[in-house]
Amino acid sequence: MMSFVDPRTPALGSIVGPWLLLGRIDSGSYGVVFQARRADDPEAPPVALKVAKNPGDPRFEREAEVLRRTRHPGVPRYEDFGQWVSPSGALHPYIVMELVEGFILYDWFREQPRSSQAVLRVLEQVARGLVAVHVQGIVHRDLKGDNIRVTPEGRAVLVDFGSGWYPDAEPITDTIIPPGTSIYRAPEVLRFLWRHRKEEDARWVAQPSDDLYALGVTAYRLVTGTYPPPVSETGDLRGVPRRLLRPSELAAVSPELDALIMPLLSEDAEARGATETVAEALERAARQEGLDATRPILPTPAGAHTEEARLSKPPGSSSASDSGSSSSASDSGSSSKPPRRRSSTAAGRREAGDGFPPWVSSGIAALMGSMILGICTGVRQRERAPQEQWIAAEERHQPSREVPDAGVAEEALLSVEPYPQASAPSLAVALPMPKAPQPGQKKPPCLPDYELEALGACWLVFKKDPPCGTGGYEYDGKCVRASFSAPRAPTSGEP
Repeated sequence: MMSFVDPRTPALGSIVGPWLLLGRIDSGSYGVVFQARRADDPEAPPVALKVAKNPGDPRFEREAEVLRRTRHPGVPRYEDFGQWVSPSGALHPYIVMELVEGFILYDWFREQPRSSQAVLRVLEQVARGLVAVHVQGIVHRDLKGDNIRVTPEGRAVLVDFGSGWYPDAEPITDTIIPPGTSIYRAPEVLRFLWRHRKEEDARWVAQPSDDLYALGVTAYRLVTGTYPPPVSETGDLRGVPRRLLRPSELAAVSPELDALIMPLLSEDAEARGATETVAEALERAARQEGLDATRPILPTPAGAHTEEARLSKPPGSSSASDSGSSSSASDSGSSSKPPRRRSSTAAGRREAGDGFPPWVSSGIAALMGSMILGICTGVRQRERAPQEQWIAAEERHQPSREVPDAGVAEEALLSVEPYPQASAPSLAVALPMPKAPQPGQKKPPCLPDYELEALGACWLVFKKDPPCGTGGYEYDGKCVRASFSAPRAPTSGEP
């Protein structure tokens, strides 16, 4: 069978600049990642070469410039940048960097038992990488677990600077806030979007504190298996304030790690501290010895039942199980997956598996075996052992891959795989109103009680007051979606 060759990308075995393409690592909407080496040196070490599918894609030059300016073990080593000439004569940018083999951060944690000390060491390395870029005025803008690789030797590397920002960078989007992934956005970014949502020229200037908040979300998600609850986008705290459980209430993390994660999630940007101060605190905590620091991070009973209890509790409940978790009942059918091992620019594919990571079931069984034996002689709780309930809940919290909501980071480059993703709270204030109706949109007359007329088309009013959430437009103080006429009923049966 002949394999399909995309004419927008070079073929295996071809030479791109001075680089020989050895193998294809990954492909997505915006580009293809190859393993390559220098064509004139058979003994040269392999590198990662990422080439754009679309001519002149600004993401590639942006990432190349960030890597060129940064020399640090926590950031992939820059090798080269150039243009590949396609058969049609179009110029496609490519970037060459160090090939970093390893697991993405979340899968590294699940691959075997990890202690608070091990997590602190990895987070400290990520923070050191951030220090190296922040001192140059660079902000990552899409920091998350999927953009962190951990090598077999334990080296943590921050990857995917395609949406990064530096002081003299040319804009790559025309949106109020920069590209990124919603659940990791700092509260002040979301509130800026809310305040200036009607101002076409308003632009948020990225800050190091944005990355630090994202680091806090990453760390919280890593050790608890869930996201912190969302903040108020409007800044209106007259309602029920965010109830953020400490990581130690959901998992057996050390007091040192617990105390370092919480400030990073502060709604006050200054309370997160300076990047270098955070890195130094993580380093000091990683040197701590003792039972709390070295024991595996496993879920507490409260963490194990967070999902089920949250779904069964009425709104406003103040029990310990009301964590503000981002999961939903729709995730309950998720099948388990083995960890993914990834390179600096692409992931090895996650394949469907029948078992959970062995350390999860064996570790929890060792801790709770005697308790289960006693329970099994009497009342069984919903026909499942406590550790089985936690594993199911933990699996539902596992996101497959968090895709950026602006589509410029590397996770948009990589193809999205078809396994379930944990539901994260919607943090989008609203989409900007389009300049024209959508194809096939309903034309006036519009239903007076349910629709309004704008841009010569009908729009369904689904909410009276913003924020409108993902997929909604704000128009005249209301939340609307495009309205479409129902298809005409058939006038006769099938022939």
